[in-house]
Amino acid sequence: MTKSVTLHGKVEKWLWANPHSWLYIKVVKPDGSEEIWGCEAGSTGMLARSGWGAADMKPGDEVTVTLAPERDGQHIGLLNGVQLSSGKILSAGPGALPVPDLGPGAGGPPPGFPPPPPGAIPPGAADTANSPR
Repeated sequence: MTKSVTLHGKVEKWLWANPHSWLYIKVVKPDGSEEIWGCEAGSTGMLARSGWGAADMKPGDEVTVTLAPERDGQHIGLLNGVQLSSGKILSAGPGALPVPDLGPGAGGPPPGFPPPPPGAIPPGAADTANSPR
């Protein structure tokens, strides 16, 4: 998880599935040989909450991915982000491709959901020091 690799290639397969989704890309190496990389992503629910969808990629689409590669040298890794040929960036976690600055108000609730009430504690910000756990 401490190393990050960026690869450019064509989508071989995009498996939108639980418990983990998988993106397989074909990468052409400088010597002209090809290798297939398997990129493990999160669950469909987690990815959907981050703006991903089942129809985001299809075979043949060009993508650039960042991933944390497997330590043993296999061509697999934990997917951090994908940049589609359209320029859209799908982020999946720390170390992901840079996300564009969306300006003030970005990162609010999804469309159709009301903002939190004034003084509400953001998720994950609760004081756990006095938690019984």
